Amino acid sequence: MTRTTRGTARARRHLAGVSAGLVGALLLAACSSPLPTPQPDPTQDPPPPVLTETQETVVLDAVASALAAASETNDPAGLDARVTGPALAIRTSQLAVAAARGNADLVTELPTEAQQVVIPTTQTWPRTSYAVSVQPESLQTPRLSVLEQGAARQNYRLWAWVRLLPGVTMPSFADPSIGSEAVAPDDSSLLVTPTDAVAQYADVLNLGTGSGFAETFEDDSFRTLLAERAQAWTTALEPAAGKYALTFTPNPDEQVRAVRTADGGALVVGAMTSQESMTAEEGAQVPPDTETIKALYGDKTPTNVLKVGYVDVVALYVPPAGSEEKIRVVGNEHVATSVANS
Repeated sequence: MTRTTRGTARARRHLAGVSAGLVGALLLAACSSPLPTPQPDPTQDPPPPVLTETQETVVLDAVASALAAASETNDPAGLDARVTGPALAIRTSQLAVAAARGNADLVTELPTEAQQVVIPTTQTWPRTSYAVSVQPESLQTPRLSVLEQGAARQNYRLWAWVRLLPGVTMPSFADPSIGSEAVAPDDSSLLVTPTDAVAQYADVLNLGTGSGFAETFEDDSFRTLLAERAQAWTTALEPAAGKYALTFTPNPDEQVRAVRTADGGALVVGAMTSQESMTAEEGAQVPPDTETIKALYGDKTPTNVLKVGYVDVVALYVPPAGSEEKIRVVGNEHVATSVANS
């Protein structure tokens, strides 16, 4: 072997050693500093509540202040900053009645202090919270208020309220510090969807035991009161060959609001309208009867027709799918807002 050849061989062995050393170093470096792997953002399951109980109290106080300011003058101007939906329609009518009568004793009292709040975990909008009032001595039953924030920069506003029915048992909810899940109008995890629950109850109100959904609902005192009023009017109209009718219709402009209960069911609140019609033979007169209807009737001359329009809100407990329980009415509001005599 020549000197040149021996030199070339030594160079190759040297380079091979260098290469082996470099590869070893790279391998050691790779072992000591692993390549970073993508890490997902931490998530919280379930999502946190979007309000604290203190913030809910601030919202209730702001709504109460707006209602009080309107009641001082019987003027609904400015109410829409803190009141919306069926609550705005009802309160506007109540203030008109108060102005006509010269007193506000028929305006629904809505206490600010809450004995229970249901805080949403909804991370998008709209967001809906719920509050059950304390029961002052002046009230027969507490009120359930439904408050909604339509967008990130909007105030929470009172969307609806109901008077809880006497003796009603409210469902249980998650602690406010945990928050409660909103339930979609078409949620199928319930005995019936929230939208169907309100529509079926309207059918029961219209048809009574003749409704195909009558067995789905527990009996309730609201239906008892309506039946008593219908019987009284039917009896009064009978000598004049008169007829009485009352028809309920779910409000298509207002989606239902629903929130998950602790047992997997839902509290569902929905808006309806109803039309009451009393007609008698020609020449007869059908006068307004309640103080609210009289105020809305004004100085019209009675005719043989009396039609009264109402804004209604109903709160239902809907059990989870597969439950043997029936749907239970927990509260309602039924307020006359218009009157016609033809």
